[in-house]
Amino acid sequence: MTDISRRERLSFRLSRLYRRAAAHLPELGVGGVLTVGGTILILQEELIKQLIGGLPTWLLILLVLVVPVVAGVLTYLVRRRREPAPRPVLAPMPFPDRIDGLVGRDAELRRIKDGALERGIVVVHGGIGMGTSTVAIQAGWELAGEARKQRYADLRGPDRDRPETPLSVAQRVLRTLNRPPGGIQEPQDATAQVIEALNGTGCVLLLDNVSSWSQVEWLPTRVPGAHIVVAGTLTDTPPQHVEPIQLGPLAPDAGQALLARHLGAERVSRDPKALELLVDVCLGSPLEIVRVGRWLAGNPGVPLQTLVDDLRSLSVADTLDFVLGLGVRQLRPTAKQLFVLLAGLPIAEVDHQAAAALLGVPSAADAITELADLGLVENVRMTRVRVSSAFRGGGAEGTPREAAREVAAWQRLVEHFAEQAGSFAGRLPAEEARTWFAMEDRVLLQVLARKAPAPRTGRALARIADALEAWFRLEQRHEDRLRAAAELARAAEALGDEPVQATAELRRCTILLTSGDPRRARQHFNRSAALRVRVESWPADLHLAHAAILLAGGDEFTAVESALVRYGQALAGGDVLGQAIRLANVAALLMRRGQTLDHDGRGPEARSLHANARVVLFQALDLARRAGEPATEAHARELLALAHHYLGQSHDAGLHLDEAERLYAGAADELGRARCLVHRAGIMLEEAGHAPEAVAALLEEAEPRLPAAGVSTALAHLHLARLRRERAAEHQEAGLAALSPWDGIAEPKQVSELRALLSAL
Repeated sequence: MTDISRRERLSFRLSRLYRRAAAHLPELGVGGVLTVGGTILILQEELIKQLIGGLPTWLLILLVLVVPVVAGVLTYLVRRRREPAPRPVLAPMPFPDRIDGLVGRDAELRRIKDGALERGIVVVHGGIGMGTSTVAIQAGWELAGEARKQRYADLRGPDRDRPETPLSVAQRVLRTLNRPPGGIQEPQDATAQVIEALNGTGCVLLLDNVSSWSQVEWLPTRVPGAHIVVAGTLTDTPPQHVEPIQLGPLAPDAGQALLARHLGAERVSRDPKALELLVDVCLGSPLEIVRVGRWLAGNPGVPLQTLVDDLRSLSVADTLDFVLGLGVRQLRPTAKQLFVLLAGLPIAEVDHQAAAALLGVPSAADAITELADLGLVENVRMTRVRVSSAFRGGGAEGTPREAAREVAAWQRLVEHFAEQAGSFAGRLPAEEARTWFAMEDRVLLQVLARKAPAPRTGRALARIADALEAWFRLEQRHEDRLRAAAELARAAEALGDEPVQATAELRRCTILLTSGDPRRARQHFNRSAALRVRVESWPADLHLAHAAILLAGGDEFTAVESALVRYGQALAGGDVLGQAIRLANVAALLMRRGQTLDHDGRGPEARSLHANARVVLFQALDLARRAGEPATEAHARELLALAHHYLGQSHDAGLHLDEAERLYAGAADELGRARCLVHRAGIMLEEAGHAPEAVAALLEEAEPRLPAAGVSTALAHLHLARLRRERAAEHQEAGLAALSPWDGIAEPKQVSELRALLSAL
């Protein structure tokens, strides 16, 4: 069905060359155009003279044709190194347009509206091609006709084979409601936020293309003063209290009316019986009826009965593919090439610019429009395109030549995503950059996860992973950070790119340290270090990770100090931020030493170390401010609060905690803010006059935001076990589980003390 002839391929290549030349010529500027134009005129004059002698005629003709193209391309290549990639203008995804003249679905629309008004949440279920999204969108407009009261989320993911996870769905819904998605660790954590965002607003939230009830079972059963519509082809059965509204095939009369709309009254009147038979062949599917109607509308010379006769000789399973094949065979070469490439992609959808990159042309708008008119692709989420779910074919045939073309197209696509991701990462946290990443982050993850990475794409994949790291850190999506780093490490290993692999392994180490898992962090640190020949060649970040691992894995303070010295030596001259981070870690080392001395009964020495740490932290704070890095400033403030607390200066400790919380909140760092809440609760427990309920409320606010493992998590559960005696056993178990990463390995004294206190409850 999708074979491309040599003639079509030649036509496509000539068309692509022409488009590229036309796109590059404006880059010459006025002077360049005048120069090239003058050259052409001179060559034309020489060509006339050549009629009676001079240069060979064939050479002049060739020069006249080639000079403009070569000049445009060379100018583009020179300027490309100086100019950044263009940044498309983006806006938040709107509610889909209202559908005019919906046919045969009046009864279902009334049931959806009545169900939404009565129960608050309604589920619309229909098979592929039954118009489930169309009906749900129309119902959304009738429930809330004002744009300010409409919220829409398309829950289809970029992976063809695996639907989005419930957590990913919950995060996407929160983003649709303008809530930070990184603050939840389980889908159920989003339930209260959905209620808070929609309660009493009169809004309608449409969750489109849901593939299973398990994706949305965390939704509230009702939100007062708002409506939730869930639409899709569900693969599982909703609970009994949910009564899905089933969309079946269109009635014959409605199907005929839909088909007649595409053909026109005059053509239908010539053969009404054939119209009935065509609707029967389509099995009442609105999608197939529209596809047949569009094809017939584009081929007005084909009698309806001719198509009926062709379809009668086929089985039911082959009839729909037959019409699809007719459309594919009529495609122009560029559209056909795009269709073949899209059908063979490991990602389900791309934006229009990425489709152009696949083809290697400046714009693919005409080809996409041609494919969409025939129903071969769907335009989703504004300027995004995906191959129709009804297409049963595959990509190009698996010949070596076709495989090489697919690899070249994939390389172009990866480079395109790397340029775009790097451009928008540099603009974070601007709203436009957030909007772009919200649409593309799953696609970028899928690009990293390709089983066999294309040759010479290692550096582009690294730029994509760097951009995702910046985005996921901003959103506090640590699991996605870890997944992106893991996929980059796997791809780099497959490509034999050791520097990129070392960077990816180091990133995995850092993320796992943040998540409180020093054992796994050590494994990835060792892999990263093994890819560096000598310690002297380690980058600064590797020395910093080494110091953090040593500090988390025991009390070898001399080794930690040595690692921090090497980190400082590896920093570039004038790296103010790096020096601020170094001083903050030196202060943390001094405070850990002080805690150990205090535990051993050497109070004066411990107090001296805490005082020294306070001095160092003020220096780190000053450098962090000069560097303009709120995250480092917040960390310095957090450590300063602890230093003041250890010195008995609770008032100053509270002031620094307030400022640290404010900075963490501004950076959307829920993990840092949760640590501050645990610190504050610990300080309050040591002071008289604080109500236990107030302390417990702080800890219960922090607990969902903390990682599953780590010292802060264990400490929070220890405090909660003492304050909530009725749930002491539950918190004891959770606290000990938070310390499980240290099982079987060396652990610092603070971990041993926490383990003993939890076990003694």
